[in-house]
Amino acid sequence: MSSIAGGETRDPRRSLDDFIVELASAGAGPVGTDLGRRLWVECAGRGRFAASVLRAATAAGVAVIPESETFAEWVAEMCPPLFLALGPGDKTAAAVLAQLSAVSETTALRALTAIADDLLGGTGFHDPEGVIDRLQGSGIVTRVDDGVRGTLLKVPTLIAAKLRHDFDVRTGAGPMVASLLEVLVEHMESPGSVEAELLSDVLLLARHGGHWSHLLRVSEAVGTPMFLLTPRTACSAFRFLPPKVRAASPGLDFFATLADSIIADTADAAPDLIRAAVLRYTGPGMLRPRLPGIREDMDQLSIRGPADGPTVAELVGSRAADRPIDVIGTIRTMIGLADAGSHSEAAEIGLRAAAKTRSARARSIVRLLTAIAFHHSAEPRRALSLLNEIEGPARSGHVDGDFLLPSTIAWTALVAAVSGDHERADTHLAESGAPSRIERAGSEAGSGAEHSEPQPEVIIDELVTPPMRIASALRALDRLDLMRADSELAALSAYPEMRTLWVYLPLIARISAILSAEAESSLLFVNDDAERFRDSGALSEAEKDLLALGRSTVFIALGQLRWAEIDRERLSPACDARIVLDVRSKLVAGRNDEAISCADTWFYHRSLSPRSRAELAAIRAAAKLRKGDEVAARSDFTMAVSLSSWVSSLLPLALLPLVDRRLLVDLTADSPVWAEAAAEFSETFATPAELTTRLRTIGPVSVDIASMPQLSAGEVQLIDFLARGLTVAEIAIELHQVTGTVKNRLSALYRKFGVSNRAEVLSRAKSFGYLA
Repeated sequence: MSSIAGGETRDPRRSLDDFIVELASAGAGPVGTDLGRRLWVECAGRGRFAASVLRAATAAGVAVIPESETFAEWVAEMCPPLFLALGPGDKTAAAVLAQLSAVSETTALRALTAIADDLLGGTGFHDPEGVIDRLQGSGIVTRVDDGVRGTLLKVPTLIAAKLRHDFDVRTGAGPMVASLLEVLVEHMESPGSVEAELLSDVLLLARHGGHWSHLLRVSEAVGTPMFLLTPRTACSAFRFLPPKVRAASPGLDFFATLADSIIADTADAAPDLIRAAVLRYTGPGMLRPRLPGIREDMDQLSIRGPADGPTVAELVGSRAADRPIDVIGTIRTMIGLADAGSHSEAAEIGLRAAAKTRSARARSIVRLLTAIAFHHSAEPRRALSLLNEIEGPARSGHVDGDFLLPSTIAWTALVAAVSGDHERADTHLAESGAPSRIERAGSEAGSGAEHSEPQPEVIIDELVTPPMRIASALRALDRLDLMRADSELAALSAYPEMRTLWVYLPLIARISAILSAEAESSLLFVNDDAERFRDSGALSEAEKDLLALGRSTVFIALGQLRWAEIDRERLSPACDARIVLDVRSKLVAGRNDEAISCADTWFYHRSLSPRSRAELAAIRAAAKLRKGDEVAARSDFTMAVSLSSWVSSLLPLALLPLVDRRLLVDLTADSPVWAEAAAEFSETFATPAELTTRLRTIGPVSVDIASMPQLSAGEVQLIDFLARGLTVAEIAIELHQVTGTVKNRLSALYRKFGVSNRAEVLSRAKSFGYLA
């Protein structure tokens, strides 16, 4: 079989020269060499068919463009039936393959074997390989070499259009197209990459034939990346959908709205411009208006209250029991629940929906949102388990510019960083820095456009950049890389859509300030300024804990122990930071024996995380050193350094008061643990000397002993009585004590504050944080 440029093959029975002669003998008139060659290719060497194409175009005054699908569809109606000298089965096979553009041989075989016998009048394909060989031998199917996809099979454009037309006239193509769509969409619903040309074919077949259920399924199987893979076709397939179709399907309505926005914003339908528009219209804050909150179930629940009926998860689950999952509706519901702080319910819905979702991609997206809900519910193991399950399929089907794989990597890094799995966090953070071709294409396409704001790297970037940068900032703090942490914080501060992830920003800002502030006023300013990061969305218990943890840590560093206690009491009972903050407060209060005792009590408790254990070891070492027990202090601090290396965080050491930290570093300077620590943190410190030097200088503001009076619970109660304006007699009644005892206790309280009357003690108590 002879071949031509571009990998096309012709009908072996007719050379190009003979083809031109046949055209002339058929009365088609003289044809130029270039047009003759193009007709020869797209008509598979059929001279008589090419002559009828020329006559039809001449009669209508239409320019002949053999490669144009639009021209081919038009002229197919003008030409007489095509004679191919093929058996009925091979003719039907040719009509099936004519529905598709260039496809792999595997896809061609899949298409042929999918067409049921009853749809073909008993001419089912029992030897599809042989059928393809015969069609190639006749020139009806040609081979095309693609640099990326390899060798593909293709029916020439004009022949394909005529085969489609004749088959539709003869038997009606609807059932065959529906059967073909079923197998192709089912293939797309399985894990793996999607061929852009095949996707384009499926979208057009479903749209033109009004196969709305298949159009919905392919939209769920491929998702928004279809606008990146085949920009023009995706916009055409979803633009101007019938109102009834949009009203009946939230999924189709979502993509139709997106297509309308993209087309309205893109004067030129160039693929790169469409891709750039897709990145903009799925950028931070852009998708949420298209997924409005939560459905009416949430409204009903908020009115009735959870005790009056089923939860949203139960309502959604019961509705989904006997019908396919509405993926867009599920996503919308989960996001609405997350906004309301109901992360556990969102996770429950996600688990139920994922189990019933056909498409691998849609299932992965629901699982991703479920993993995020588990993270917000302080269930990191379940979150990481789901993310690990998602990662493999996300890699195999990744499309450059899609969010699924980058967001899986970013959220894995964040959950791992927060839960102490530093190796996994660092591995995924290292991978998240890979550049994106779509980012470059978007920048180039947008260089002459009106939109000058930076382009996101991926669609739905709000699921990628915030968790990735937060994880990076947290790990930078662990390494005492304050420049990197501050850089990430600045980028996060400017990011337009944080949702409840904003709670990490005050924590990062406060810890960084504790380690870097040169004056107490600077630390106070950062502590107050951190409140500007507040954003929308109800907070979970774990997120509230982050806010209280950051504030309490700052107040301990300032020696404002009463304020630190107030925030510590706001922590949830399950938060082990309560223990660490309590022991740290005892150290700063100078109650060294209590700090040691409390650290001993909790050190081996199963509820304590390894990082919290490292903090307790460091605090206990400082308390023992203050008591003059250098041997025990050295042992405990050596343990603290080892644990810090194990958990890959220097914060347990760096958050000690500077005076204590310097003494402990000097006391253990000859220990081999510093070489191990320098190896663990080699990204920041080249030698053990660099590491110990940093620990001797960082965090100069943190106080070692609070100058404020430390009050017992009874003394705090006395201050409260005085603030309420109670007299000595009234206080005596409240405490069931005689007035003389109350007077003695008040005198002792005045001496502790260095004052002599009620007004002065209330003033001092307020300044120290004992009164709001």
